[in-house]
This record gives sequence, C-alpha cells and structure tokens, in this order.
Amino acid sequence: MENFENAIDFIVKSSYINVLGTRPYKATALYFELLLGEFYPRIRQLGHDTEVIYDRILQFEKDEILVVFAFEPYTNRIIEAVKLAYELGHSIILITDHISCPIISYASVTLKVEVSEEQFSVIPIIALLDALVIEIGKRSSEESIKKLKRLEKTLIEKNVLFSY
Repeated sequence: MENFENAIDFIVKSSYINVLGTRPYKATALYFELLLGEFYPRIRQLGHDTEVIYDRILQFEKDEILVVFAFEPYTNRIIEAVKLAYELGHSIILITDHISCPIISYASVTLKVEVSEEQFSVIPIIALLDALVIEIGKRSSEESIKKLKRLEKTLIEKNVLFSY
C-alpha cells in the first residue's frame, strides 16, 4: 500500500507521465494511457515507436516521470530505456512481476504484481491500473469530472455515443 501511495504521489506531482511497455505489455501501457487520458491530459505513450525511445527520453523535462511495465522475460530495450531515464535523474514507477527484475534498482517506486505461472493473463495488471486511475481521479476529482462531462457531451454531439 505504501508503494501504491508513493506511485500516486509521483504521478500527480509530475508535469508529464510517460508510459512504456513492450511486447504483450504494450497493451497494458496503452490501456493505462487511454483510461487515464480521458481526464488527465499530461500522459504520453512511448511504446508506439520504440525505435526513437532514446530521443523521447532525452526530451523529458526535469519533473516528468516514466511508468514502465517490465515483466519476465525482460527486454533489453526496456532495461536500457529505464537506465537512461534514471541516469538523467527522472523518477521511475516500475510495474513488474518479480523483485529480481533487472531494473528494480533504478525504480523510484516498484509495484509488484502477482502473475500466474500456469497461464498468461494481464488481469492482475489491469486491476492495478484501474486502482491507480481511480485514485488519481479522486485526487483530481473536481477537474476530472468537468473534463469527463465535457468529453461525454462532445461525444454525444458528434454522434459517437448513442443517447436517448
């Protein structure tokens, strides 16, 4: 719980949240960005084009953070990206499956998720992300609610959402 609270503090105090996941965890990074991005505009997806990941990290402002999904088997691209962000002095929130993760020593906060050894599933990760988004929404509720209502109204006006 303490790490969860610390992660929320890092997120709400940052000027920008940069999210990175590769391979099957790119989907969880995208989910986090899409869910949070509906009411929290300071979020950027880095997993779309990992060819330019170092370019993006070098452009971080001093109070930007990196939220990274690193699950076994760990990729060199994730490891090297986290090392660079760490060397540049950026805070890193690591979401991982094992405390033996090779980048755990670079993380400002680690959120460890229990994963099944028998079958692949991202459900525990999704549950964590939902909890993070709910808590961030609570901490910025007045502004978040305004943004969500404005989005809903616009989606109805543009015939994206069905309305009675």
